[in-house]
Amino acid sequence: MPLDPVAIRAVRFPEIEHTLEERDCLLYALSLGLGRAEAGDWGLRYSYERELQVFPTQAVTIGHPGMWLTPDTGVTHSHVVHGGQKLRLLAPMRAGMTVVATNRVAEIADKGEGRGAIIILERTLTDKASGDALATMEWTIFCRNDGGFGGDPKLSGTFTPVPDRAPDWQAPLVTTSDAAMLYRLNGDRNPIHADPGLAKRAGFERPILHGLCLYGMAAAAIMRRGDAGLVEIEARFSSPSFPGEPMTLSVWDDGDGTAFEIIADARGKRVVDHGKVRLA
Repeated sequence: MPLDPVAIRAVRFPEIEHTLEERDCLLYALSLGLGRAEAGDWGLRYSYERELQVFPTQAVTIGHPGMWLTPDTGVTHSHVVHGGQKLRLLAPMRAGMTVVATNRVAEIADKGEGRGAIIILERTLTDKASGDALATMEWTIFCRNDGGFGGDPKLSGTFTPVPDRAPDWQAPLVTTSDAAMLYRLNGDRNPIHADPGLAKRAGFERPILHGLCLYGMAAAAIMRRGDAGLVEIEARFSSPSFPGEPMTLSVWDDGDGTAFEIIADARGKRVVDHGKVRLA
């Protein structure tokens, strides 16, 4: 069934306030594996309360408007997946800070009947106390069952493919079998990450891992190797990944940033692609 672009564009989101508790910050870091021994002292700065720093990609967990794609929008919620994410950091967050989030629908693209539709949701985070902007981001929402409403098939923005050569370096990305159950405590309670029956009805063999979990893990690996802060990161979530499966991060040191992708080793499947990072 095609979605209703008029109903979607008519959605107005209230401002969302979120106080960034110390526990939130520690949980997010642990869900990326930053408390493991192999993360060392570098990971400890994000996963231990002494001189705690907020890991920058935690911005994507703040200010989600919840189940806003209601039945009147025509969207088949069980077939909605996260297709990609762009994030630009403007100022560091701190534990204890109250953040104000604003959301708006920016674009809707019609890929055609049987091919789905794409919604771009923009979000801005600001510090409530100062009014200073903290981050801007774009969510690519892929509605797999809802194309064919007669809209424009193109989006104004694109993701950049990785260079056509061998990567400059690679690293394993290790997730545990309960990785999705842990990551969902950051706020994304979509049952396809936890309920085997619902995951199968959505077309997956078992509960899938959040693309944003791998997104944060990739950022951590690249930041740690470069010993630098994060300014921007974007990537497409091109195929489902599963908690506990071995994966490899491939990285290219490009002229205007760092490109990356993630492949599920046993399946040879690219699960994250068109990744791009800019470090401070």
